[in-house]
Amino acid sequence: MSKLIGKRKQDYLAHVVRQVPSLDAAAAAQLTERLDGAIRSLRVTKADLAALKADAKPKPMAKPTASEKAPAPAPGTSFDPYAFNAILLFKRSGRDALVAKLAEIGQISQLRQLAEAQLIGLEQDMRIGTVDIEDLREAVLRGVERLVADRRAAAS
Repeated sequence: MSKLIGKRKQDYLAHVVRQVPSLDAAAAAQLTERLDGAIRSLRVTKADLAALKADAKPKPMAKPTASEKAPAPAPGTSFDPYAFNAILLFKRSGRDALVAKLAEIGQISQLRQLAEAQLIGLEQDMRIGTVDIEDLREAVLRGVERLVADRRAAAS
């Protein structure tokens, strides 16, 4: 068994979705995008990986017509919540560096995804519902500060 995350997970999901003959290119792209956002990681067998590699060989594809083209993905749909380690960044570079890095994240869903993936505790009202993005950034920062303080206290 192999664990897939990030680009490899997305490639595998696209491979599986392409196996459905009744899906047109636009629907397949949308379904792959939705699945990639909803699934954190996959465990697949070696046979599944071999099938993915065999499928990855270049094949001539017909160009989709204008009506079949997938809509342009929203900015940041391929967000990687593990692109940087918030706790490590805070410990090594300080609060200001983490604030700057969090400011680069422009969507609430991505901030929530980062917090969930890196096990940063957020208050209940920040985890669901409509919130201001600046409040959520501050909540993530406070969560990281709490984690670092808890780890220091446990180490002493």
